[in-house]
Amino acid sequence: MTKELLEQYPDICAEIEELKAKDSAAVSDVVQASADEFPFNLHSVTVRGMPNPKHAERIRELEVQKAEIEAFVGRLAYRPQKLARCVMKHGTRWNVVRRALNDSKSADALRMEFSRIFSKNF
Repeated sequence: MTKELLEQYPDICAEIEELKAKDSAAVSDVVQASADEFPFNLHSVTVRGMPNPKHAERIRELEVQKAEIEAFVGRLAYRPQKLARCVMKHGTRWNVVRRALNDSKSADALRMEFSRIFSKNF
């Protein structure tokens, strides 16, 4: 687990949602066709597109990364876990993280505390 990967958690979640939305938006169209046999009557046929297999593969990769991040954070002690979850939710906007934690420490102090999580675990 790297610090950069944990900082990318909000982006990973957003990309998963975006790819799922693209796959659920089915592409379809209605075309006119005729029967193969006599009488050759016209009728409407709905044509639907298939989901992109590249999207499914990318979603699986991102969900594996997401699970690794959540498992790593789950193994941390209470205070580092609380800080890591705030970073997962708000990104590295340290003033926002400070307000979310309701902490009296400065934004730089929280940033350094977050950096120390990774120096201790490796």
